[in-house]
Amino acid sequence: MLSLLPIIATLVKGPLSSIIDAYVTDLELRRKLKAELEASLLDHLAKSAELQQSIVLAEIKSDQWLASNWRPILMLVLMGFLILVGLVIPGLDGLMGHAVTYNPRWNDLPAGFWQFLTVGAGGYIGGRSLEKISGQVFGTLPGKK
Repeated sequence: MLSLLPIIATLVKGPLSSIIDAYVTDLELRRKLKAELEASLLDHLAKSAELQQSIVLAEIKSDQWLASNWRPILMLVLMGFLILVGLVIPGLDGLMGHAVTYNPRWNDLPAGFWQFLTVGAGGYIGGRSLEKISGQVFGTLPGKK
């Protein structure tokens, strides 16, 4: 949702604002409509962030091992994939008799992998931060009794 924020803000400031300017002649009403539109957008984004937070906290507090650990597992798999493509495969090339040149093969990664890794890392770090914050707020770390 955070990646949509610039797009939504641009719509509110751009086309929607110019539509209000074109069809609403009363200056005070125009300002009020724009303010209500921006407030509604901020309220929606806040509710969305709260829902995302509640989902992450529910996963962290889950008694099911997989539900509470899938994020760390995913990050370990992604990092393992990076190590495999960047270090292990070029190292094996060298051991198999090819010229020992370091060729990490980053271009062999699927399209969108870096963005997925960036979003995943951000989500994982955010989830861990929420876990630590909730531990301070509630007195114990979620999942630990």
